[in-house]
Amino acid sequence: MRELLRRLLSWGVLLTLLLPMVIAIVLGLGALLSSLGDESGGAACGRVGLVIGAAWFLALVATATASGIMALEAGTSRPERPDRSDNSLADR
Repeated sequence: MRELLRRLLSWGVLLTLLLPMVIAIVLGLGALLSSLGDESGGAACGRVGLVIGAAWFLALVATATASGIMALEAGTSRPERPDRSDNSLADR
């Protein structure tokens, strides 16, 4: 389970960083195509940009969820501290 979360977190971080650049390139290409008179190409790039934006949002959610689960899991796997009762002080 931990390996799956690490893999999900790695992909989530990678996609969270890369997808905004891809969105900018696709929307820029759409604006260029529209300015050159290719309205259908510009509209298609706008739709592709919207799909990539939705994928970016899912990558953000996956990254936040995976990091939260890993943080909670790391908090529960700590070894317990030894009991420091009055009897242990008397033994010293």
